[in-house]
Amino acid sequence: MELESGEVNADADTQGREAIWRGICSVAEQLLSRCQILMRLGAEAIPQALLGQPIPDVRTWQLVEGLSLLTMLLRADDVRTGKVTLFMKEGPLEIIENGQIRYLWSQYTVQGHFSEFGGRPDLIVTSNADVPTPANILRVVEVKCVRRLGASTVRAEFAKAHDLRVSSYFVWSYFTPDSRIVTGAEGLGIDLHELGLDLNSASRSSLIANSSALVSKVAHTLDVSRQEERFARQLILANKEVEQKRLTSSSDVS
Repeated sequence: MELESGEVNADADTQGREAIWRGICSVAEQLLSRCQILMRLGAEAIPQALLGQPIPDVRTWQLVEGLSLLTMLLRADDVRTGKVTLFMKEGPLEIIENGQIRYLWSQYTVQGHFSEFGGRPDLIVTSNADVPTPANILRVVEVKCVRRLGASTVRAEFAKAHDLRVSSYFVWSYFTPDSRIVTGAEGLGIDLHELGLDLNSASRSSLIANSSALVSKVAHTLDVSRQEERFARQLILANKEVEQKRLTSSSDVS
């Protein structure tokens, strides 16, 4: 949920915002048989039905967060929560994924395992209904709306992923990141993907014209990240390599 002062920002992309909102409304309608989707605009506001409403005055990262949350509900085997409210702190939302009970949260503040630094990931999935901590967090989804997503940001996300002890750490970039940054993130176990609505993206026109295509992309990309558990796999591999170097070094000394 990052936005740099002075940058060309996603909040000014009217077409992109409208496309995301159409996607949100489409998924909310598909979820009617499972749960009611509400939205609350402002800390003191009463949650209201989302369907039939114009695009709300929220930040673009919030819209992407909302669409991501809804597609995760849509792809779940079952949703055991009667009402879901977007654009606010929410959870635990009980769902079933691959036969396992999981809990979805938005905008919850958590502390790291090693550093105890505080942070507020956009979306969190936990293994139980306890408040999110490194002991139960399985995966995280973040949204970035900075024009130039750099190596320092990716390294910071890696540090957070490591501190939260996740299996999967996913980042949406509203703007198309440099291919070197994507490759670097992949090497660190971070799933970094462009949303596809950047003015320079080849997929922009088709995603704006077809909200179902945007929904399908978001749902599929998040689902693949969940199944691959890239961060956990990379961490295991790195630990094995470090241990092998340590053993080799000890052998050389002896």
